[in-house]
Amino acid sequence: MRIDAIGARLRPRRPWEGVDLGFALGRQWFVSLWILWWMTALPFALLLAVLTGGRPDLWLVAVWWCKPLYEAPLQSWAGRALLGERPERAERVGIIRAALTRHILPLLLWRRLALRRSFLMPVTLLEGLTGAPARRRRAVLSHGIGAPTWLTLICYHFEAILWGGVLLALVFLVPEELPRLDLTAAVTESDSPVYWISAAVYLLAFSVIAPFYVCAGFTLYLTRRTELEAWDLEVAFRRARDEQDAAARAAGSLTLAGLLAIVILSLPSTSADASTPRDPVLDAALDPGEAQVLIREILAADDFGSTQEVTLWLPVERDPAESVEGWIWPSALGSLAVTLAEILKWSLFVLALAALVWLALKVIQGMTRTRLRWRRPRRGSRGDGDGPAVPLEHLGAEPSPEDITASIRRLIDRGEHRAALALLYRASLAELARQGVAIPSGATESDALEMAAQILPAPRVGLIARLTGHWSRVAYAHRQPSGAELIALLDDWCRARDLATGPTRDPGPSRDV
Repeated sequence: MRIDAIGARLRPRRPWEGVDLGFALGRQWFVSLWILWWMTALPFALLLAVLTGGRPDLWLVAVWWCKPLYEAPLQSWAGRALLGERPERAERVGIIRAALTRHILPLLLWRRLALRRSFLMPVTLLEGLTGAPARRRRAVLSHGIGAPTWLTLICYHFEAILWGGVLLALVFLVPEELPRLDLTAAVTESDSPVYWISAAVYLLAFSVIAPFYVCAGFTLYLTRRTELEAWDLEVAFRRARDEQDAAARAAGSLTLAGLLAIVILSLPSTSADASTPRDPVLDAALDPGEAQVLIREILAADDFGSTQEVTLWLPVERDPAESVEGWIWPSALGSLAVTLAEILKWSLFVLALAALVWLALKVIQGMTRTRLRWRRPRRGSRGDGDGPAVPLEHLGAEPSPEDITASIRRLIDRGEHRAALALLYRASLAELARQGVAIPSGATESDALEMAAQILPAPRVGLIARLTGHWSRVAYAHRQPSGAELIALLDDWCRARDLATGPTRDPGPSRDV
């Protein structure tokens, strides 16, 4: 690396000073790095949207997992810019093509969850190290430094704060008269179109934080290399050498001119007096012992370093004449302990791997059973489901009244809207069970609605969807409907029931509550 071409001043810095320098560079280069990030991330985001089948939750996880692909061009751009070779706009495509090589694969596979990604990325992308040299380099750089891990965690929190802040702004800064974003649906309901807005905002948070994260990791890398390899001293020596060479050239010119003047002036004179005493230092070389003493005196000066006291734990040396018989058993026990520790470590690793495989098999088996159970009503007829019909008593804690409509109206009159809606929802599930919709044990409201959509006509499905929506808001958000809404919903339910089973009893006119 051409350290003398680095634009930033190389000096010993604490790790968090290096992070602060990276944030300053991120602010200075933000526009260029942000555009480069989107040039890389946007094609991958569109491709992943197709591969995930249009599911925003899976798409967001896939986009998050591929973050090293978008950060690698930023690392290459920052490295060239810091060395004084700031790339032009036309070179962005070339930087992206050069950064997305096979060296990026470990960052997408077994080292994707590493918390020192931006700090160690230059080892692979800029130095080009792989295999054992890369492992040794990463081990040396990471020894005794915790700032890269905290940098990753802090940037993750910055992304979450930015995402939450934008969502809350979309919710609370929009007037009540205008359509507002449903915050609950944007966060929890992955099948809702509003969830796409939440995922897009998170992608925007990725793009804003990425330039600062990459630059801070790169400056941490430079700070660590400066600390380990004394780059600041090397740069100072190079500058001193250049200045000394310039001064030597100037002094040589002056000396040559002086010698010529002396020769010209000394031409008329005779030879020098042979009796003049000569300097013994010029006639004989310096003694090696005296040279060592002189070197130690020079190195002891403050300009050449400092003294530091270090406390270490060292083994006590034994007397060679002491009998070694008593040391045989401790040595053997130590070797046995190391062997047992290795066996225990690999046993735990194998057990953990087996547990992960077992858990994955259980998840796949449960998903397969659930899919088969949900598809089972498709093969049955409308009157006879493949599973047993769910009686009304099993859908609630209380037995069903004989006249459900009258009971619901009485609950509405008394202001017990939650109980009225619960009874109406239980009665609807019982009607579904009698019409052949086999509701398995443990099914959710969404499961019941999906199974009803496979058998019932569209008008009935719309009514069940309205009822399920009201019940979900009451059960999970404690938002009770008004009495007028319950009366309208009950009238629609009675008409749909009469059309499905034939006219029964007139439920009576609607009453305003």
